Amino acid sequence: MKAKTSRVSGAENGIQLEVQQPEKLITLTGSHLLVATGRVPNSDTLNLAAAGIQVNQSGFIQVNDRLETTAAGVYALGDIKGGPAFTHISYDDFRIIRANLLEKKSASTANRLVPYTVFIDPQLGRVGLTEADALAQNRNIRVAKLPMTSVARAREVDETRGFMKAIVDAETNQILGAAVLGVEGGEVMSAIEIAMLGKLPYTALRDGIFAHPTLAESLNNLFTTMHP
Repeated sequence: MKAKTSRVSGAENGIQLEVQQPEKLITLTGSHLLVATGRVPNSDTLNLAAAGIQVNQSGFIQVNDRLETTAAGVYALGDIKGGPAFTHISYDDFRIIRANLLEKKSASTANRLVPYTVFIDPQLGRVGLTEADALAQNRNIRVAKLPMTSVARAREVDETRGFMKAIVDAETNQILGAAVLGVEGGEVMSAIEIAMLGKLPYTALRDGIFAHPTLAESLNNLFTTMHP
């Protein structure tokens, strides 16, 4: 949600946030307000210039897709290089360094999928391109979207909040990205990510046989909703 201006005020049973959008004013009410200002790297204590290692304007160490810094033979991995600050991304950085330095391979960060899960209630799992990303790249896409009220397992456990959404390349049928806001959203997203890693067309999930009643079974329903 993009807001032009916002104002926070106390409410009788919580906090109200007034958000002025271009077309209207909306009010959001909640019990708490979380303000996340981010983190800054402590690279300023390392005297990196002495080694010829450059940082960007935010202080993160600059690296190429093989994680090599501007000083030959010096590498940086994890949060210090900027980008998504996820534990699993730091581990994949290690995999790239190990592959290249110890196993003499040619691994890189180019085109790697960056999944993440926000452990809110319900969970939000995300991977790959969003619809806006795909349209910005002038891709010809199709979109599948399914409310969690149409997921049998979600109805059984009485947790039907949220929805599932997937973006598919209309020409190749490859899944470009997905978002799952719902019960165990991160796990369902991971199942879609496995299909993306294997470069399966969306039809493999649409027509696959999944045990009933599991959350994975909802992938049949999700990709049946595909529309231009």
